Amino acid sequence: MWWLHSLDEALVLWINAPAGRSAALDRFVYDIADSPLLKGGLFLSFYWWLWFDRAPGRRREIAAALTAAVVVALLSRAVQVGLPFHQRPLHTPGFGVHLPLGVTPETLNTFSSFPSDHAMLFFALCVPIWRYSRPLGLAAMLWTTLVICLPRIYLAYHYPSDIVGGAVAGVGLMLLLEPPLLRSGLPDRIAKLAEGRPALFYASAFAISFELAVLFADARHFAVDAAQLGKQMFTSY
Repeated sequence: MWWLHSLDEALVLWINAPAGRSAALDRFVYDIADSPLLKGGLFLSFYWWLWFDRAPGRRREIAAALTAAVVVALLSRAVQVGLPFHQRPLHTPGFGVHLPLGVTPETLNTFSSFPSDHAMLFFALCVPIWRYSRPLGLAAMLWTTLVICLPRIYLAYHYPSDIVGGAVAGVGLMLLLEPPLLRSGLPDRIAKLAEGRPALFYASAFAISFELAVLFADARHFAVDAAQLGKQMFTSY
């Protein structure tokens, strides 16, 4: 499998080659990669549009899909922690990537790169869209590849194998999780809550959608801070 590893490295170096030469280009790519609007914002906006489509059974499908997506987002972090730590190209000594202007060597240095949590979540979200409309599903997959994942290779955050591994895991998990959720009573209870207690439902749905759009970044950071604070307090006694 050495040739796959060599191909992985060659693709990173090729995509990353223009980095560090133009502050404007590096900032443009960084802003794309860092934009919640271009990532989860557009995906979740589309799902909200589908929620109000009112087609028979549509709300059950959306409830099941987004419940599965929350599980995928949580599992993506669990898998990163559970698997052996995988160094990012940005932090691999002597690899030869160009450091994009504005990106520091400390960026994401405590997070394993495999699999890409962005690829896992957003390719998973493409599956229900593909089922709804194949052209829109294809467009969602191309958007995920070119706008969400490719800039992260340019910035040397990920190897292509991190992206491919995340995509396969995300699609597989969505295909595995969504059918049993649809057969369960959970989507019906969610739809009834929206009808019976709309204020509670839409306030909660907004908060969950927001966190899903940013891959629960806020919750993850608070959890890390709490763990570090707890460790510090424990060791001080």
